[in-house]
Amino acid sequence: MIRDTSWISGVVLFGLALVFPGRMLARQTSTPEERAQWVDVTHKLESGPLDDALNRQGETAFKQDSEAHDIHAALCSVLFNEFGGMKYSYSHLITRQYMLAIENPDKTGDTDAMNLSAVESVLKTYQSILQQKPDAKAKALDDMVKKQSQEKLKDFVHKQCH
Repeated sequence: MIRDTSWISGVVLFGLALVFPGRMLARQTSTPEERAQWVDVTHKLESGPLDDALNRQGETAFKQDSEAHDIHAALCSVLFNEFGGMKYSYSHLITRQYMLAIENPDKTGDTDAMNLSAVESVLKTYQSILQQKPDAKAKALDDMVKKQSQEKLKDFVHKQCH
């Protein structure tokens, strides 16, 4: 199994940008058009996470999003670490999806709703991966899918993030 570890550099750059925003970030703000494009790409990735063209768009959106000073998401470190730390061939796609989906403009101001929406986006992405690669299972994601089917995902996300 080949692991794509390029996501690590993206996460490190994102972390450095948070610590050293004046030095690491060239952009000041994002435009409404860019934010709308990021949301569009995020939704497209839910149904086509293995599409190369969409992945390039996803990487561009992730890079632009991480460079924008006006974007401040209430990231749940427990979930972020779980997604990023999985020994899973597609962990980069899952982590990037969480990072892009956490900034759902419809949920701004409601941390629980933002994190739940992001996890739901991750699970859609995961299920799309499984449609194309049925053997690409991840226990942590399977457990979340099960919680979702039992209508326990909201409580799970709340407990993980508080």
